[in-house]
Amino acid sequence: MIRNIRKIGNSQGIIIPRDILQEIGYPKTVEITLTKGGIFISPIAGKTISRKPRNKDETDGFYDLMKSKLESNIAIGKTRWIGNREMERRI
Repeated sequence: MIRNIRKIGNSQGIIIPRDILQEIGYPKTVEITLTKGGIFISPIAGKTISRKPRNKDETDGFYDLMKSKLESNIAIGKTRWIGNREMERRI
């Protein structure tokens, strides 16, 4: 498949066709690797990037943010409890 490189904002890029994205599951994040002969783009599925909070205030802030988001999702029916420690989220 041949695609033209085009200007996108202050950068340049390509548009990936919908059928290709559908085939790989519409990833939100991809890894771009420079190879010997070109560029390799691969989806990152299920990869979680995390870090520890720097201090107690940041820990409390993360907890409050997650709690409020969870409560609002339950209120609008987007999330529901399905077990003792298990939840289900409607996308």
